Amino acid sequence: MEEQFRQWRIKAISEYAKAYSSGGAGHMDSHMLADMESRLTYADFKASVMQGDDGGQLLNYVNSNVIFQAGVDFESKPMVVFCSCNLPKEVDLDRLLNLIIFRLDEFVESDYTVVMFTSGAQYNPGWHWLSKAYRRLDRKYRKNVKNVYVVHPSMWSKLIFQIFGKIVSPKFFAKVTWVDTLSQLAGLVPLNQINVPQPVYE
Repeated sequence: MEEQFRQWRIKAISEYAKAYSSGGAGHMDSHMLADMESRLTYADFKASVMQGDDGGQLLNYVNSNVIFQAGVDFESKPMVVFCSCNLPKEVDLDRLLNLIIFRLDEFVESDYTVVMFTSGAQYNPGWHWLSKAYRRLDRKYRKNVKNVYVVHPSMWSKLIFQIFGKIVSPKFFAKVTWVDTLSQLAGLVPLNQINVPQPVYE
């Protein structure tokens, strides 16, 4: 996330300097630019991404439908649910990834479990986005995840996990369990706590 913050800060300073110059105040000198850079914090970056151009609508959608907590598992660890069937179309994928990571940040400091529903997806981001997502979900996010249950895995989702897991992090891949049915999932986590998306049943 540090690289994304750096790029955002460069863009923000550039836009402000352009507006400052066009307003007839001349050009910002190096001291003014340095002062502005010091004032732009990570909290500003996070707030900007969350708010976006839509007043936070995508943020609310992601936190309610794409990635959310569904109580705790049988060992009282937070249970984070990811629904690929609810990934929105025609959005800024970089912002979408940032919002997903912001949500994960709420859980990564302690043990947690992930349940992924991969079936019923109407939209699948491309390979480039998936590769970027995996690279940004570094050890900080993988260290404390204890189980990853992939429900109704397709050949595509298995391939993705196998490639990234075995090449980048074999230890993480060992945490992945393929779950073929909801009945099987019910034996692994408290299924009654999860609001299973309708497309998963179809």
